[in-house]
Amino acid sequence: MSNKICNLASEIHLGTVETIVYLQDYILDTQDITSITAPQGIEVWENKADAKIKLIITNNDIVLPVSNLDIHYADGSKESLILIKSKKVHHIIKYIPQHYVTSVQIAGDFNSWNPKGYNFSYKDNCWQYTLEVEPGNYSYQLIVDGNWIKDPLNNEVLENGYGGYNSLLRVPFADEHNMVLDTIQVLDNNIVISASDAVSGYLCAWQNQVINESNSFRQQNRIIVTIPAEAKKIQRSYIRIYGYNTNTMTNDLLIPLEYGEVVSSSSQLTRDDKEKQVIYFALIDRFNNGNHKNKVNLPIFEQVHAKLNFYGGDLCGIKQKIEDGYFDNLGINTIWISPVVKNPDIPIEKNGRKSAGYHGYWPLKSDAIDEHFGTEADLHELVETAHKHNINIILDYVANHVYKDNPIILEHPNWCTPLYLPDGSKNIGRWEDQRFTTWFEEFLPTLDFDKPAVVETMTDIAVTWIEKFDLDGFRHDATKHIQTEFWRKLTKKLKEKVVVPKHKRLFQIGETFGGREMLQSYVNSGIHDSQFSFNLYYETRSAFLYEEVHFEKLSICLRQEMEFFGSHHLMGNISGNHDLPRFISYAGEDLWTNQNAEYEGWNRHITVKNPIGYQKLAMLLAFNATIPGIPVIYYGDEIGIPGGGDPDNRRPMYFTGLSAHESENLALTQRLGQIRGTFLPFIYGDFKFIKIEKQILIYKRKYFDEFAYVIFNKTKETQTIEIQLDSHVDYTQIQSFSQCKFYMRNLQLFVEVPSMSFEILYHRKPAKQEQKVVNPYERFIN
Repeated sequence: MSNKICNLASEIHLGTVETIVYLQDYILDTQDITSITAPQGIEVWENKADAKIKLIITNNDIVLPVSNLDIHYADGSKESLILIKSKKVHHIIKYIPQHYVTSVQIAGDFNSWNPKGYNFSYKDNCWQYTLEVEPGNYSYQLIVDGNWIKDPLNNEVLENGYGGYNSLLRVPFADEHNMVLDTIQVLDNNIVISASDAVSGYLCAWQNQVINESNSFRQQNRIIVTIPAEAKKIQRSYIRIYGYNTNTMTNDLLIPLEYGEVVSSSSQLTRDDKEKQVIYFALIDRFNNGNHKNKVNLPIFEQVHAKLNFYGGDLCGIKQKIEDGYFDNLGINTIWISPVVKNPDIPIEKNGRKSAGYHGYWPLKSDAIDEHFGTEADLHELVETAHKHNINIILDYVANHVYKDNPIILEHPNWCTPLYLPDGSKNIGRWEDQRFTTWFEEFLPTLDFDKPAVVETMTDIAVTWIEKFDLDGFRHDATKHIQTEFWRKLTKKLKEKVVVPKHKRLFQIGETFGGREMLQSYVNSGIHDSQFSFNLYYETRSAFLYEEVHFEKLSICLRQEMEFFGSHHLMGNISGNHDLPRFISYAGEDLWTNQNAEYEGWNRHITVKNPIGYQKLAMLLAFNATIPGIPVIYYGDEIGIPGGGDPDNRRPMYFTGLSAHESENLALTQRLGQIRGTFLPFIYGDFKFIKIEKQILIYKRKYFDEFAYVIFNKTKETQTIEIQLDSHVDYTQIQSFSQCKFYMRNLQLFVEVPSMSFEILYHRKPAKQEQKVVNPYERFIN
């Protein structure tokens, strides 16, 4: 067996014409590759000099929705990379002018809001542009003679997340309701999968080897997979299965194995199993003060407003809360800590106010710990304590920029991008048209990653943080503003120096505001494991804030997540973050999305006016805990701390003196974290929508004989909801998360869900019993 591919290789999403594949994203040493074989309809162009290949679509009609690219090695072995065919379709956008115009462009989620190159042409008495997009919903605006407007021919809109609205483009999905794969049972070393009649073919892989012919067969509507004998030698490996027909593919299955046996209990999982993660974001200075001796009270900071000054939180404070069991109770197994690097010792003028670098995002020294947060010994102790509690620590790493007095820029003034553009304008906040060069602030020079020396320096610093403190990964700041070449270099170094020699699974998640196609370009084996899903957050926020917003929009958004990133993706499903107004401020009706949240946060004390806000927050947290992806809890959301825009959304955390509502919210969040981390259907389960109505949403998660129905009711009344069961279930084995009343009649399940609440009805499997099977294949057909 060959295992030259590092860990489980991510799928390759093909373009409509050609796709560049960087072989070192998957294989560290590419010298042993003798040939690469592509499936029918695809031609391979190799460039061995830079370990890069180009996949050319020569006949799109015969390219399967899912296929494999085979990599052959000198020893005669081979491995495969999974190829996913593009689902892009053509969609025409029209603009009919009411007066004379000279140019029309379009910008939206599909082009990361950069209209350059998206120019309409005038024909048939209107302006037209043909978009090439994947099915789903997209926000967009038209740019008419330089003015950004909503599409006057389209009345549907989506919130833009900043108090305004964009036009909504709907591109319908193909009818795939009958295209489903489902885990059924495990018999001896065989896995039984149900495949609907519409599934005409499938691809099955163990690790990075396709095993269709050697270890699987199909009998009627069952696919039987025999676990390879080699799996018994590896503690954690995976079976992946994809179904397809001529036009499209099914959901994909990810089945974890432990020494060749299907994982059947969450107790077999560790903090190294990325799919099990529940992440907590602790903004160090605002979380907990564990050591009053490390505070540096400089007189110069007396002129800084309290909201922009140091509050005293430190690394010792986080360690203290780990030891107290706070994170264990929340079901947290990964803590993301804000940057620990040394920031300026002087207040910085920003937006007319002086601010301290309490947040850590203005690196004065990129390789040293700020004394406000603690010492190197404190960080070592934090990581060691976390690991003893089976908790990962991932560090927020700022590579994009440095403070102007950072030695990196003082010693190499030409290592930053130009502050002024050729037209004389300042290159500040030019997020899209100057994406890789724009500065965030005039005192924060953006590093020029076109320079190899910059790439080497900043990747070396990052690797040193991991090696020196035994950290478990990174949250990467401003991901989209740094070229992918930098991220590839960093991940390659981490594999060579940490992942492979130390057999350590690192987790890297990036911060990228943009369309899913842009996010997808940063998610693969050679770059990051994941990105935060801001697209899903905005739709989730809208769905649970407003009764009149149809759940259909949220369901389409969730489906897009799975289409772009897979049924078992690792995208971060956030409850909020340090750049966004607190969700509960909107839900509690003391802040409105059409208000300037930053202004409101400065000029009044935002509270939770209406207790219904806690119910809406509970639904959002329950949604994040039960859908595919990784739940990410922003500190304070577990109790419902309110706040406007930055910095009001960064109020200090408190652990005592909780109100009744806050205590209830904390207890609920703890229970959600526990079920998310211990119930396999929420970690590796299939996903299926059961009911999508304007104010009722139901979906099912299933992993073999365990399942859960997740139900949301945002009406103003208690609803008796009926669910049609797939097969007979002993309702005495079904448990209720929210203690709602439920009963069964034949194959129908009835449950009473109160207004503005959720329920999780779940079924855990009975205790494991040994099975003696004489001829297991007889069972597969029944």
